Amino acid sequence: MSAAEPPRHLSPADPVSGLAERIAAELGLDFSADRRLRLHAALAQAEHAGYRPDGSLDALLPFLVVGETYFLRDPDTLAALRRELLLPLLAVREAAGERRLRLWSAACCTGEEAWTLLFLLDELLGPALPDWRIEFLATDLNPAYIEHASAGRYGDYAFRQADPAWRDRYFAAEGKDWRLRPQWRGRIRFAVHNLAQDDYGVAGDDPAGYDLIVCRNVLMYLTPAVVRHSLRQLQARLAADGRLLLAAAESGLAAAAGFEGRLLGLGYAIDARPPAVADDAGAEPAAPVPSPPPPREAARGRRPKTPQRPPARPLPAVAPAEADPATPDAAAPAAAAQRLAEARRCADRGELGRAREACGEAIRLAPLQRDGYWLLALVEVAADRHAAALQVLQKLAYLEPDLIMAAYLAAQLRFRLGQAREAERERAHCLRLLDGCADDAVLPLGDGLGVVQLRQLCLALGETRP
Repeated sequence: MSAAEPPRHLSPADPVSGLAERIAAELGLDFSADRRLRLHAALAQAEHAGYRPDGSLDALLPFLVVGETYFLRDPDTLAALRRELLLPLLAVREAAGERRLRLWSAACCTGEEAWTLLFLLDELLGPALPDWRIEFLATDLNPAYIEHASAGRYGDYAFRQADPAWRDRYFAAEGKDWRLRPQWRGRIRFAVHNLAQDDYGVAGDDPAGYDLIVCRNVLMYLTPAVVRHSLRQLQARLAADGRLLLAAAESGLAAAAGFEGRLLGLGYAIDARPPAVADDAGAEPAAPVPSPPPPREAARGRRPKTPQRPPARPLPAVAPAEADPATPDAAAPAAAAQRLAEARRCADRGELGRAREACGEAIRLAPLQRDGYWLLALVEVAADRHAAALQVLQKLAYLEPDLIMAAYLAAQLRFRLGQAREAERERAHCLRLLDGCADDAVLPLGDGLGVVQLRQLCLALGETRP
């Protein structure tokens, strides 16, 4: 499949559906329903690099995972971590004469966050750092990321949030890159680990446990079963006063799995006390905690540009249907959400006709919400009804003109239908919208797809068009 080809069948009989199920079973990554577009994008990138559909998951893995990270990411979280967790913990250990600390950075990607935490301890302990026994484990599913992290060599872009003086303190210039200074090498043990597996032996069985486990911005990519499994396993390896730190955006996932915590900057901290977690026999989970308000944007070196959004125009050919007397207006959003959930379940089972009907009902109940239109467009693509999918995307464009994923999918479909001029217009529109975003932004409805990744796909789409 070239980068110009949109996703096709999503039914269980389709190889891509089978691949999604295999990825979920072996890696824990969730590519179900409306996440399938990201899997097709990953396959397009992989095949451009020489991957074949019958290849191993090991060869496909680098294209499935999102590798967006950098040094000193989320300053608010680092400040809160320093003030509310590390400083009190260090004081308690110092008073008890126990100068030891155990940390684990799970899903560490290419290592920037792990090194940032180590250097934060250096700032806190200063000359006393050599007197402390610090055990630091960092793991990731992707062996290539672990190799990168172990090498300790990074380009300028990894330091986009860092002051040059901070960078120079811990890294030395090496060609066009920056290499970790010798005194810091080997301070962190990097290892490959799959959060979906049963064996968490890489973490060791030290009864003292981990004082801090950081696992941020990864649960959102996992299946619900693996989210629950991972949280149980990670929490079980905390010391009595240890903390598990997630991203604030993952608090809802933790709550759904029965884990309660509290906001910590832009993070979400869970303590070592065992919560009332729903087991596989169907026990009731603990009452979910309220989702946090949208976090304010962390300070950046440069202010991200935001695409200008023109006023929404009336939706074409969407005449309001008669109100359903059984569904009061106040209940319509909840009812629409239920229909969307039903549509996703039907799409996963390959019941595309029923999924289409459920999407239509969700749109009728909430005609100004984008999710119903987006899922309906994906269902039409799965059914090879590309013209119908384009009609849905046109309605979505009136509702939300700057929705980047919609422009990208429309470009794919028009190339597929041989509408080269219209396709190029959609592709150019997509690139203009991407130019208005920060490179480290994650795209709405892209399910983890970043601005840099989609820009590469969009450029490849133009290169491979007929």
